[in-house]
Order: sequence, then C-alpha cells, then structure tokens
Amino acid sequence: MTFNHEKLEVYRRTLPFNVKVCAWTSQWDSKHAICDQLSRAAGSMLENIAMASAAFSTMKMRSLDYAIGSSLECAACLDLARIKRLLDTDLVYAEKEKLSQILRMLVGLRKSWEKTSQVVREDRAEYSASGSVFDKDCDKEGMGKPLFHHERLDVYKVAIAIAEAFCCTETVSNLSNPSFRRLDELLTSIILNIAEGNGRFSDADQVRFLGTSHESAVKLAARLDLCVTQGILPSKEVGEWKILLERVSVMTSSMVRSVQA
Repeated sequence: MTFNHEKLEVYRRTLPFNVKVCAWTSQWDSKHAICDQLSRAAGSMLENIAMASAAFSTMKMRSLDYAIGSSLECAACLDLARIKRLLDTDLVYAEKEKLSQILRMLVGLRKSWEKTSQVVREDRAEYSASGSVFDKDCDKEGMGKPLFHHERLDVYKVAIAIAEAFCCTETVSNLSNPSFRRLDELLTSIILNIAEGNGRFSDADQVRFLGTSHESAVKLAARLDLCVTQGILPSKEVGEWKILLERVSVMTSSMVRSVQA
C-alpha cells in the first residue's frame, strides 16, 4: 500500500535533493545561517508536498503554497552558498536547474488541482505553461543568467550585492561566531524573504514576506552601527553596505505598498 504523495514525480525528485542538503550542511560551519535555513526549507518542501496530496479543502492549496515557497527559499540558499564558497558555482547552477523543474511541477500541480477535485494528478503540459511564477525562458547558460523570477528583481540583485560585499571582507571573517551569526541571520532573512515573497500567490503572504525582508534590512543596519560603535567593523565599509541596505529597505517597502494598493 502506498501513500498518494508517493505517486507524484515531484515528490520523488525532492527526496534526493534533501539527501544532498543533509550531506552539504553536515560539512558547513554552523555559524552560517543557511545551515539551518536550507535544511528547514528542503524538509518543508518534502513534507508539504506529502501533506498537500493528503489534505482536503483549503489546506491542500495552503500546503502546496508552502512547498512552492520553500523551493524558492532553497534556491536563494544556494545563491548564498555560492557567495560564501560553501558550494562550487557549477554545482549550485546545476542544483538550481533541478529546483526550477521542481518549481514548475509544483506550479503545474497547483493549476491542475484548482480545476479538479482529484487528490493526485500531475499534468505535464502545465509544468512549462506560460504565466507561471517561474519564467518559461530558463534554458540559458552562465551563472549570471536567472533561473527564477525573483533573480530578475532589482531588490534581489541589490541584496545579493550586499551578501557578496559582506562575505568577501576579511574583517567580517574575523568576527566572533555570535557576532557573525546575528549579522548573517539578518542578511539571510533579507534574501530568502524576497525570494519566497515574490513567489507567493496571495497578497497577504507577499506582504508578510516582503515586510519581513524590510524589517531585517532595518535591523541589520542597526546591528552594523553597533559593530562600528564596538570597534569590530570599520565605519567606511559599513557605510557602503548601509547605502545598499537603504535601497533594499526602500524597494521592499514600495513593493509592500504596491501589493496593498
């Protein structure tokens, strides 16, 4: 006897990704916030696909939306893993391509479930349909080419630029683990919530995730000020990061207002 979710190809594709995530994170320094975030997001994707196939009424779509959001969060975590040099660039791109296929399947599954009362049904034609959260034009070469819609957003590009500047600085690498961890948690929150918020279907969810990203940007600016006051980060570098953080703060707040309008 098998569970309904075991019949889904998207579920079967998610299993090996979770195995790889466990192997990666077991080798990473726990000071990196993505150790917890990537493990949680990958597990959430797996569990919510299973729950969506078994649930009824609104919980079915809600669980599927959680799985979609978690797949986007995983993609953003992989971007950070590349920036932090925890994973090779080519490996990250290859894994993001696989994640993009999972996302397509989830979006296609969501569309098919909106049209039918069947518990399990995968329509392959829907996976590549235009107008989904995922852009159909994804077969491009080079790490700089976007695979996900959120990668095309200016606000995401600026957030990634902050992460790149932050992670390549020697003074940051010399911070104590507690100091590094708090800054890294807020930076990770900015990036992951932009990615997940952009992929959510309901206005309320978009506002919630983008609002969290905005709050994290403001909190990170405050924490950086504290680091300067403590003399553990140079004011010049922090000033450059805060210029970018201000741009993220303005863009995320504008996005929230546009959704609410």
